[in-house]
Amino acid sequence: MADPTSATKVAHKILQAIRRAFLSNPIALAVVLACVFIAAICLATGFQIDAKSMSVNLLAGLACMAFGIPIAIWIVDRYLKHIARRRWLRVDTLTYRAIATHLCDSAVEILIGIDVLNDLRPMAPIQEGRDRPDAQTIEGLIALAKLLRAVPNPANNDLSDAAIECYKASKWDLDQVCDSLLPRVIEYSDDQDLIDALIELDAVRRTLHNSMIAHQQVVTGGVFYHLSELVDASAKVYRALLNHWKPAS
Repeated sequence: MADPTSATKVAHKILQAIRRAFLSNPIALAVVLACVFIAAICLATGFQIDAKSMSVNLLAGLACMAFGIPIAIWIVDRYLKHIARRRWLRVDTLTYRAIATHLCDSAVEILIGIDVLNDLRPMAPIQEGRDRPDAQTIEGLIALAKLLRAVPNPANNDLSDAAIECYKASKWDLDQVCDSLLPRVIEYSDDQDLIDALIELDAVRRTLHNSMIAHQQVVTGGVFYHLSELVDASAKVYRALLNHWKPAS
């Protein structure tokens, strides 16, 4: 059975297409109004000639529309989902691997960029999940987040400066995930848990970026706090990734 929400979205897209095609085009709008005028004249003439037969034909046409439009939307919805699913099957594994690679590389940049951590043990499990699905990567990301939260005096300006440098080093990876791969997943995938996790990661990234701007302008010392949030969000994305990314057979 078709998803009512999806059917509503399809109908909304159809209405938007109609608005773009007619309401924004004076010639098309004139043609539509002329057709409506001609139809009104035909209806009036038909009722004058034979009101009973015209009423029967009109009711039959309305019944066909009442059944035909929902069925057409249902068919279009299923067809669009089928096309999206076929497109996604061509790139799903490649997309999962790309997301994992960028997440792991970003986490490693944070691990080696914050000198006060002095603990590289999370690096091995994080890198293990870079090219293939590995549950230990989640443990590595969680361990890294704990190390970041355990750093004393996180409001220190030097730590915020170091966090800014870490963000700059991992910015390309985060941009690829949030600006390139996230739209692809939203457009073609039905993996709602992965979509939600990626959206949360993007929100954390933006919060971190805003704190950087505030620190650079006012020296707030509030950047370092957000690194652990970024790593936690990355762990959530990787956890959702494992629900769909399967080892190559």
